[in-house]
This record gives sequence, C-alpha cells and structure tokens, in this order.
Amino acid sequence: MTYRPRRAGKRWLNNAPAYVLDIWDNGGKTCDRYTVFFWDNNAPADKRWETYIPYLGMSDNPTHPQGFSQFGEIRAHERAQGAYRKAWGKRIAWDSLPEHIQRHVIARWTMPA
Repeated sequence: MTYRPRRAGKRWLNNAPAYVLDIWDNGGKTCDRYTVFFWDNNAPADKRWETYIPYLGMSDNPTHPQGFSQFGEIRAHERAQGAYRKAWGKRIAWDSLPEHIQRHVIARWTMPA
C-alpha cells in the first residue's frame, strides 16, 4: 500500500492547484513568512516515516532581490506533528494568499529542473 499525505480541507485549498497540500502563514515572525507544502504524484511513497514532503518558504516579496524563496523537504510524520503544534504559524486559505505569492508558488513549482 502506498502512502499519500493528507491535504488540508476544501475550504483551505479552494482554487489551489492540485499539487498544493497545505499553506501556512506565521504573520511575518521570520523571513520565511509563508510555507506551502506540495505533493508530487511521481514521488515514491511507501511508508509515512520514509516519505519526504517538499515545501517552499517565502517572504512577503519573494521575487525582490532581498526577498526569500527557498525549497526544503520535511518527513511526512514531522509535517503532521508540526501542523498539530502550529509550528509554521496559522493555516490559511489559498484564496487568502496575496496574488503575487500565488503566482510565485505556481511559477516555482512548475519551473523546469
């Protein structure tokens, strides 16, 4: 049986691309204010504790020369624990993300390797 990470509920991901799992906002406490988790359907996912979830951390203005936009990975079970502890701030809806952040997320995830 293959593992598939749980997505945030429909109200959080309304109008979001299918590859977006969850979105968090820490209110600007750190340079990576927004955290967006992704799922790649082609990624191997046999067991929850062996599966890594990619994410993108971004500042308010990630395309600015002094902005921040960086990918990372976290184990699936650590993502679940972090969500429970609200480690990334507050969960927010895709529609609540500023439009320039939405465009940036789409552009970065679909960027050719």
